[in-house]
Amino acid sequence: MKILIATPIYPPEIGGPATYTKELSRQLQNKHKLTIVAYTDVHDPFPGTTLVAISKQEPLPIRLLKFFLAVFKLSREADLIYVQNAMAAGLPVALVNLFTGKPFVLKFVGDEAWERATQHHLTEKRLEEFLEAPEGNWKTKAMMMVQGWVLRRAKIVTTPSLYLSKEIIKAYGVHPERAIVNYNAADDTVKNLPFGTTRIPHQIATTARLVVWKGIDGIIRALPLVQEKYKDARLVVAGDGPEIDNLNKLIKELHLEGSVTLLGKISRVETWQLRKNSEIYVLNSTYEGLPHTVLTSFAAEIPTVATNISGTNEAIYGEKTGLLVEPGDTQALAHAIMRLFEDKALRERLVVNGTKLLKEKFSWEAHVRNLEGLFRLAMRKPGK
Repeated sequence: MKILIATPIYPPEIGGPATYTKELSRQLQNKHKLTIVAYTDVHDPFPGTTLVAISKQEPLPIRLLKFFLAVFKLSREADLIYVQNAMAAGLPVALVNLFTGKPFVLKFVGDEAWERATQHHLTEKRLEEFLEAPEGNWKTKAMMMVQGWVLRRAKIVTTPSLYLSKEIIKAYGVHPERAIVNYNAADDTVKNLPFGTTRIPHQIATTARLVVWKGIDGIIRALPLVQEKYKDARLVVAGDGPEIDNLNKLIKELHLEGSVTLLGKISRVETWQLRKNSEIYVLNSTYEGLPHTVLTSFAAEIPTVATNISGTNEAIYGEKTGLLVEPGDTQALAHAIMRLFEDKALRERLVVNGTKLLKEKFSWEAHVRNLEGLFRLAMRKPGK
């Protein structure tokens, strides 16, 4: 197949679409002809691919126009377009589809309107509550309108979880037969480190964009409770984002300067090393499509504590592949962390089960096989 991939970010930028596009290209390059259109100022195509770079230095309207024109031109030679979000890449692709009829498959991993409203403190609702009764300003409402239009124009919308699939059907009117789950695959491409790693006793790791719904503040608040029994317990956080100042303030208020380390943005190799050096991984978010970070923790063989929310509980099965706690329950989070510190057999059982689930349900082989089937389905002519 001749596949045109449209992505809003591209390596060396860090983020889901960038990492995914790189590994997907590696998986597909020997079987398909790949062309990538990306917002990037680095012209460094992956092996076996052609890259068309749209500069991020241009004003937004100019960027969107250039992206649209690039996709419009390249789509003539493509069998279909595979787009990595519904806004910055999805809108130009949907417009190309409007003019040319070129089919596109859209990978939807999160609602950008809700994320923006949450980041700007325009809503405190969880995604499902927000979609039922949206809050925010005119920009939020405009984003929802655009996002819905793009989703409905897609021949197929893939989601990483059943939860997200149900939400876009209900909130945006996507036809149920077009919203199809294709589970993510774990990022283990850096697992063969050129040096050894050692687990640091009672070190807790988390990696996330520092935004409100990731709940990093909740992990920080749980740490003093853990330290009542484990004095040497410490938390290491990898990631950057708008909550950085609030988190630093909280660390000072709780006098945890010597126990909490905010690493900021680090490389994938360093993130992998952090997992391998830590005893427990914690994901304390109030929203996830399906947490890629949990799959990576399975691959890194680190036991995980996570919140019992839709999306996450499609990968973490309580007491089997990880421990689940209710969102906002600091006491329960601290207790779960201490359980794992105390119980080596439990840690080992969770790791074994997580690794097994990863191979059965979240492998790249399964993801690519399903995706190629969806591509063929998207290219099928009506009545065939």
